[in-house]
Amino acid sequence: MSNPTAVTRRRLSLGGSTSALRVRFLGVVIFLAILVIAFSLLSPQFFTLGNGRSVLFTAAILAIAAAGQSLVVLTGNLDLSVGSIMGLTAYVVFDLAGKNAALQPFVVILALAIGALLGFINGVFVTVLQIPSIVATLGTLSIYRGFVSVYANAKEVTSGTLPPWMRALATQVWLGLPSYVWISAVIIAIVAVALTRLPWGRKIYAYGSNPKAARFYGLSSTRIVIGAYVGAGMIAAIAGLLLGAQVGNINSLLANGIELQVLAAVVIGGVSIWGGSGSVIGAAIGAVVLATINNGLVLLEVQEFYRLLIQGAAIIAAVWVDAIVQRRVIGSGTRRRIMEVES
Repeated sequence: MSNPTAVTRRRLSLGGSTSALRVRFLGVVIFLAILVIAFSLLSPQFFTLGNGRSVLFTAAILAIAAAGQSLVVLTGNLDLSVGSIMGLTAYVVFDLAGKNAALQPFVVILALAIGALLGFINGVFVTVLQIPSIVATLGTLSIYRGFVSVYANAKEVTSGTLPPWMRALATQVWLGLPSYVWISAVIIAIVAVALTRLPWGRKIYAYGSNPKAARFYGLSSTRIVIGAYVGAGMIAAIAGLLLGAQVGNINSLLANGIELQVLAAVVIGGVSIWGGSGSVIGAAIGAVVLATINNGLVLLEVQEFYRLLIQGAAIIAAVWVDAIVQRRVIGSGTRRRIMEVES
């Protein structure tokens, strides 16, 4: 039977790892607050209602894509094809809907189907073919982008052919905020609830925390990882639709390069790149952080080179903090197992 001292130590050890993760999340919130204060002092135009709406509007699509990316990262994998999935889905769906008016009410369903298929392909490459995720999705990034380039044949989908309700959605304001902000909040809330309340979400966390232990307890790594990629593909598809409606005239390069911003938002938001810890809400806050940095530096007339430099520094800092927290969690778990043996 465990003695009281051992039990107390065990609880303290568990609390140490939990507190480390909480500190990482709170650190992102504090960093965002510091950014807002700093830019408000440096630029009178920053802390205004209109600019606040602009920041949230810019962050909305990035936050949606980051929510999908979080599913994959929580399993300990990466998805570098998110931008290509967004671009391919938006172009193909809006092109088909523009040529066939009967499809216009079903653009969301079409997008979800395409996103699920592309995500499934990614998942099969990673699980069945055992290709490292960074290599597999780097390959599909090019494959998907090449497909949409061939499909587009150097033509654009013009804003006039988009479903009228999608064009209107991009400019609507609900309760004082752009509609995209509310849509983003709903999607993030759904993903957050799925991850924390549903068995599927708990399996993702369990697998990402310790893949070997998850397999030992009978969890199917193939189903979990493929499921995460399918979910990420579907969410990316929705983000692509919204981005396409916002842009209006869609070409084959839509969302090109956004995958790095999406991954940056996830990492800055505290989702561990080693998997198993973090939250989709943190990833959304990471998207707001990036949008705030870009907006503030634009108002200060900072050149794009320096904006990229600062964004890269923020990513490196986030990964560095993540590594520190990861070591602390692992060390805490090791001490806990030692104390259990001693008890």
